[in-house]
Amino acid sequence: MGGHDVGTQTTGTRGSRLSSRYRIMWDQNTGHESFYNPPLSAERAAQSHHGFFEGRPVDAYVGALGSNTGYTVDWPTKVPNAEFLVDRLNSGAKVGTVKLWRKAENIRRLWEQGVDPVGLQVDESRRLGIDHWFRLSMNDWHHWGAAGTEVNLLASTFYNSHPEYLIGEEGASGWPEALANILQWFQDWRHEEVRALRMGIAVEACQRYQVDGFVYDFMRCPGYFKFGEEEAGAEIMTQFIRDTRAAFDKLADDSGHPVGLAVRVPNTVAGAARIGLDVASWVRESLVDVVVPSSFFAQDTEEDVAEWVSLAEDAPVRIQPALEEAYLAGHTGSIRRWYLKPPMMAPLSNEMLRALAARHLAKGADGLYVFNFFGTATTYDYDNREALDDMGDLRRLQHKDKCYVVTRSEDSFPNCLETERQIPCSVSAGPRSITVDVVDDLPAAAHRLRDAHLWIHFDDLSIEDQVEVTLNGTILECQNPMEPEGYDPTNDAWLAYDLKSCLPVRGSNEIGLRLLRRNERLVQDGLEVRVEDVELWIEYEYPNGRWVRPRSFVPRT
Repeated sequence: MGGHDVGTQTTGTRGSRLSSRYRIMWDQNTGHESFYNPPLSAERAAQSHHGFFEGRPVDAYVGALGSNTGYTVDWPTKVPNAEFLVDRLNSGAKVGTVKLWRKAENIRRLWEQGVDPVGLQVDESRRLGIDHWFRLSMNDWHHWGAAGTEVNLLASTFYNSHPEYLIGEEGASGWPEALANILQWFQDWRHEEVRALRMGIAVEACQRYQVDGFVYDFMRCPGYFKFGEEEAGAEIMTQFIRDTRAAFDKLADDSGHPVGLAVRVPNTVAGAARIGLDVASWVRESLVDVVVPSSFFAQDTEEDVAEWVSLAEDAPVRIQPALEEAYLAGHTGSIRRWYLKPPMMAPLSNEMLRALAARHLAKGADGLYVFNFFGTATTYDYDNREALDDMGDLRRLQHKDKCYVVTRSEDSFPNCLETERQIPCSVSAGPRSITVDVVDDLPAAAHRLRDAHLWIHFDDLSIEDQVEVTLNGTILECQNPMEPEGYDPTNDAWLAYDLKSCLPVRGSNEIGLRLLRRNERLVQDGLEVRVEDVELWIEYEYPNGRWVRPRSFVPRT
């Protein structure tokens, strides 16, 4: 299959069990009944799930089974060790938060009205003409209390009663302390009952409701075996997927309606293998229908899906990389406060989302999978849904404004994700290079360009320093250099470099950095000039780009 020029992309069928191509799969990994005070009407319950994307190019809704955790569901379940959320509420289980009470109370009242809240969601997907999928967290943490040691309403008797099924402190001790403190509370998948619970919920859900597929979310959260036992656990996981496939195929034979299986996994093949997920075998055996390579909360803005596309080239398996709602930034955005200490999570702008989507589709991805978009507005006070209208098609993205972002190093789940990245980095007299992968063919689109700028965020750069910045070997001129008497109450500076006379090329671009002169007094104190963020902005003229009133435009009066 290989990469694709802008304007073309795969159909995503290739003999798949699935009949539809998904431009965008929307993951709603929590029940929004918790966002509303009870009682909740059936109409409002349906809107709370689907109203976020109604009328946008979303082709598949991926809904939680009630909660994120994988232990409770929103219907009276018969699966051993699973629990109906309302039963836990009525039995006096520790609630934990008002939000969780709202969730359970709304579900309780809907059932008392004769409304199945899960069936309601399936019906709403049908009304909108989109496919409906379920998802299940494989090893989540939303059932924990704030201290991480007490559980809330989303836990279960099964979780509480079997500490021997946990990875445990000793089992997690080989990992860095921060990760070990998390992994010890996850269940160890060597135990058959642990696996049977997840598969039992998946099969029962697809028996109760005629849905189009089911997502095993291995990124909520990535850790399944004791330290050092991941390789031995790979066959256990593969057999789990085989068993699920067989169960889903039987359901399809009985109902005449195919049931797809998707897996959300770490964003590299090697990273998935490190935690015991032999996704390559799952693809070769056509056990799964969709693979969703994913980051964890902080988007990897440089991830390359080419290896996944190559893996699925001869298989009826679709590659739909996930886009998160935010990324790890070395700045505080528009809020400048002394007590806000970056790095911190910042929302991906629509321009950033377009750049990510264009790169994935150009590399041959069959479509996209968006994660946590339903919560962006309430978390970051920013509505990212406008980008959905562009992300579904590579041709629409071609001349839309974009921002390419270099990924920062971070240590979230080093058991399966890349941690050491290009930035932050120091700048010295020796050459330093940073690469940026660009999809746009800017030389060919020069007549459409409004602007192309490189923005570099420096820390501890003074007016006495002189830094040389190049793009693909060409020296760039700084557009906003530090000036005498310039007011700057911070220790950092964003410097801009106009790229209109030195356009980035399609593919890999090299940014060169070198200090030509350094403030000697600061050198004595051991302060280094550091690069915290790198952004490459591309803006197109209207009508493809955003509307900006030209100076010559005078509206009629």
